[in-house]
Amino acid sequence: MDLDTPCIPLGHILAYFNIAQKPEVGMAAPLYGEDERAVQLNKLMQVSMGLDHQDMFRRVGVNLAEGNISERFLTARQVLGLTDIAVQHMNMPYLGLFVGNIMTVSHHGLAGLTCVTQPTLRECSEMTARLCRELFPPLEMSVHEADGLVWLAIDENISLAPYTHYFMELNSISFYNIVRDLVGRVPELEPVAVEFSYPEPEWGHIYRRYFKCPVRFDCAQTRIIRKSGSADFELPLANRLMAMTAEKSLFQRIPTRAMQFLPLRLRHFLVRSYGAMPSLERAASELGMSGRTLRRRLAEDGTTYQKEMDVIRERFARGYFARGGHSVAELSELLGFSSSQSFSRAFTRWTGKKPADFMKREVSKSEA
Repeated sequence: MDLDTPCIPLGHILAYFNIAQKPEVGMAAPLYGEDERAVQLNKLMQVSMGLDHQDMFRRVGVNLAEGNISERFLTARQVLGLTDIAVQHMNMPYLGLFVGNIMTVSHHGLAGLTCVTQPTLRECSEMTARLCRELFPPLEMSVHEADGLVWLAIDENISLAPYTHYFMELNSISFYNIVRDLVGRVPELEPVAVEFSYPEPEWGHIYRRYFKCPVRFDCAQTRIIRKSGSADFELPLANRLMAMTAEKSLFQRIPTRAMQFLPLRLRHFLVRSYGAMPSLERAASELGMSGRTLRRRLAEDGTTYQKEMDVIRERFARGYFARGGHSVAELSELLGFSSSQSFSRAFTRWTGKKPADFMKREVSKSEA
């Protein structure tokens, strides 16, 4: 998968460009601070007057009048083009924060309904991650728990530069608000911190206004961090039958292609195998093919098993050090390296920094 792979359902993207329309999801969204968001929505509509959505899509090569929208897919390059048009037209570099803060559960349609009717916050987070993989393959969401903390992480499967911040902003503030909308301001559910994987932008103060918790930049990973106990909090709209029905309806209306991309399927399997990095043959068996076929199909996608495993290893290594881990030997063994020296060489190749230097930077950031 690359910037020119058609993999993002057009029907899903249209929801973000029709934010003023009331979605049909068969439920009233429980909202806190709806008056404030209504004011922001009115402001957004005023600023965006004259922005022709049909023309926007035409400028990135998409004619909305042609074909069945539910059967059409956009490339990441086209979505980046749409983002650029909107940001430039509105002269609003922090548009991701602004739109994400306006969006409610209902604006996410059936995807939102599927998530908020899960039994617990943990299952809501896991479903959010799964739907992200299906509906927006350029991003990878995942749920992790360690050292008394649980977090929803957001990573790029392909670079979305120069608008990485837009997609991280939109998804993080949107999920943050969905939880608040569901349960209100329950102290034990408030995030311990929200971290972003890029340097603080000029509008960093807006992050701190929207997130009612510490916000840190230039971190190993973008993630919303809570105390572990919050994960098992029972959600007030829990309804397994409704969740299953909404999920089924969602994928009937918006077919997806994400799991057709072998590298994404492999990465998802490797994430689930954390702590016991599997051999190529075992991974191939889990994916329903021979080792030879896996090698060939990965080569057709311009990658290798080693490259994909290194993507996941780097991601986990950065997260380990960011959480205060300091044992290179422990991490080397956990990630399946033959020695600490082998891991150190690989980590330096990935990040341009030796593990010790990387750990010092993480410590200095946490003390700042």
